[in-house]
Amino acid sequence: MSDIICLCKNISEETIVEAIKKGADTVDAVKEATGATTGFCHGGRCKAKIEALIEANK
Repeated sequence: MSDIICLCKNISEETIVEAIKKGADTVDAVKEATGATTGFCHGGRCKAKIEALIEANK
């Protein structure tokens, strides 16, 4: 089971990495592809994790 990265929208690490592999190379692109960072905290809890996943999966 994949870790949940975006707690507000219940979006998993697997979903985010899949979006990155399909070309989402910025937080905004991941947001567009997955909906991450669009919840109550507006990325306050997940933005840094998403940035790290982008860096690790380039």
